[in-house]
Amino acid sequence: MIDKREFFGGGGEMGALTRAYDWGSSVLGPPETWSQSLRTALRIVLSTQHPMFIWWGPDLVQFYNDAYRKTLGSERHPSALGQRGAECWKEIWDIIGPQIDLVMRGDGATWHEDQLVPLTRNGQREDVWWTYGFGPIDDPLAPNGIGGVLVVCNDVTERHRSFEALAVSQQRLGLALSAGAIGTWDWHIQTDLVFADERFARACGLGAEESRAGAPISRYLRNVHPEDRERLDSSLKKAIESGDEYAEEYRVERHDGATRWILSRGRCYRDGAGEPVRFSGAAIDITERKEAEQHRMFLVDELRHRGRNMLAMVQAIANQTLTEGSTISDAREKLGSRLAALSRTQDVLTGIGADGVDIGQVIHTAMEPHAGDWGRFALKGPKVDVSPRSAVAFALAFHELATNATKYGALSTSDGRVDVEWTVGAEPDRAFELRWSESGGPPVSPPTRRGFGSRLLERVLSGEFGAVVSSSYPVSGVVWRVVTPLAKIA
Repeated sequence: MIDKREFFGGGGEMGALTRAYDWGSSVLGPPETWSQSLRTALRIVLSTQHPMFIWWGPDLVQFYNDAYRKTLGSERHPSALGQRGAECWKEIWDIIGPQIDLVMRGDGATWHEDQLVPLTRNGQREDVWWTYGFGPIDDPLAPNGIGGVLVVCNDVTERHRSFEALAVSQQRLGLALSAGAIGTWDWHIQTDLVFADERFARACGLGAEESRAGAPISRYLRNVHPEDRERLDSSLKKAIESGDEYAEEYRVERHDGATRWILSRGRCYRDGAGEPVRFSGAAIDITERKEAEQHRMFLVDELRHRGRNMLAMVQAIANQTLTEGSTISDAREKLGSRLAALSRTQDVLTGIGADGVDIGQVIHTAMEPHAGDWGRFALKGPKVDVSPRSAVAFALAFHELATNATKYGALSTSDGRVDVEWTVGAEPDRAFELRWSESGGPPVSPPTRRGFGSRLLERVLSGEFGAVVSSSYPVSGVVWRVVTPLAKIA
């Protein structure tokens, strides 16, 4: 008799179950008749802590160890021991059956990484990922010289799901980075190297390769706007010393001449000894937000200014109307008419049709509150349709000019007049030129300071449309001139 302890020895639970199994009534027969190849393979399987499994003979009779037993549910343990493979694994035989046949034919071994092989275990169907290999167990007495298949495997489901979750997280992060123009950076303080992604590097004026290789913090600060550099440097040092969260808004000047606003947030991390080692964070390009804030502030100033001007305009119109020597009834009618005209001017300022408007209409509407019988105005120029945005800009400009003329210039006296003329040049430039000329009013001298109105004219026309705006102050009256390509305003 062969001592079963020679190849059934040890093996924990599965060793005991294998020794107790009635192999004599199985297709393999009693262990004393088994080939040396099966004995050796079984000894290896039972003595290792790595999940291993054997299919043996034409019927693919099964053996497995304690480590493999952990991957089985109650549906297959311990019934899988001694069972035929095709009976045990019906639900996945279409996957593993061809792989086993390949090995049993003597065509070599198989190897599969992160392979989905769903199983029913513990009462439910599960998606299970495996990394496994099927290898031949040589047996000179077997067909093709292959007596069975040795399985070395790992259930890598948890790792696979972790990788999937990480991939999803990275995908979401990538989408967030892309959509929010966010960049990330990691400053290794002890080596003074900042590693950053391409978005952050581009925002700071660095190349992608330079940022991936790591660059000193001074290289990043070099492109910070001079007015913000000292504050930013101080804020970084303070965050390192205090351990508080770092958050700063600052400007960077890029090589293409553009200035961008950046919001950076981060935190300094320390080692076990309390020494600062890394400073990591993320940055967002907030240029559009800052520009919107500045534009909103400008509009608030403009609205405040316009409100004061509106009251001044109403007062000037009322004063002029009431000093014209008219009867109370006539004065009431004229005053109502002029205030209505002022209201129509505001309609031009606050909203016009999407198809644009003739520049002559814009000028006429803006001048109407000051025109009276129009005897003091001369408007001359061709029909030029301008965009809604351009129309509002010119309405603002003429509102300012007319307001100043009413308060201080030609329209503040009964003898003053205003001439407005515009022309369009020849191809290819087709320059649009407009000239406002006052005469007959009080003597004029250059202003001692530049008021909000002047700044408004320059910002609206020069800033918005690249126009050349100029003002001159001969004694006879103010002359204002604007020149811009027609394509800019049409």
